[in-house]
Amino acid sequence: MKKTLSTLLIACSFSATAAPYVGLEYGVGSASHDATNTFSKEGVHLDPSLEDGILGGFVGYAFNDNWALELGYNQFELSDSHSSYLGLTADKAYHHEMDWDASVDAKQVTLAPVYTFAFNDQWRAKVKAGLTYTQYDASQSKTEEWESVTNDDIEHEINHPTAAAQSQNEIGGMVSVGAEYAVLPQLTVGANVKYQADSYASMASFNIGTTYYF
Repeated sequence: MKKTLSTLLIACSFSATAAPYVGLEYGVGSASHDATNTFSKEGVHLDPSLEDGILGGFVGYAFNDNWALELGYNQFELSDSHSSYLGLTADKAYHHEMDWDASVDAKQVTLAPVYTFAFNDQWRAKVKAGLTYTQYDASQSKTEEWESVTNDDIEHEINHPTAAAQSQNEIGGMVSVGAEYAVLPQLTVGANVKYQADSYASMASFNIGTTYYF
């Protein structure tokens, strides 16, 4: 009887602290990658970098006050471009330009255990480390453009796609350290620094976000 009662008490205390949660996150950072540059023979070097930030969301389940398991999704784009003015056409009617573009679109799923340490009722630190699965879609293109000298609304262009378009999936790892502040009993805002890496790319980022605990 005592053993059964003890088991029930433990189960009740576990249920009292267990809770699902959802969150959104936005980050800025710096990336290195293995995207190839096919324009080197033309004297153009493109190095796609993060410009629009990292948009992410996550769902998790807190088993108790300290431990949770979290499933996340992130997407970001690395891009770079270069333009060169080639002068007027022979009849002086059009401006002639050449544009080079390179981009890497990334869609990423993460799975990580999370450790939380509460300093008080409002502040707590969070550490997570886990796995990433990322799909990278890399592409490069060259565009020739002619724009009318007398009316810049009159223009035409020719796209020259390259053979560099490629897609690959990579498994990697990530680690994040941050803190969050409870603005309401169930709603927090926070920030973290994160590092993620696989055999194609690595990125260090600073992120802000919000989490709602049910």
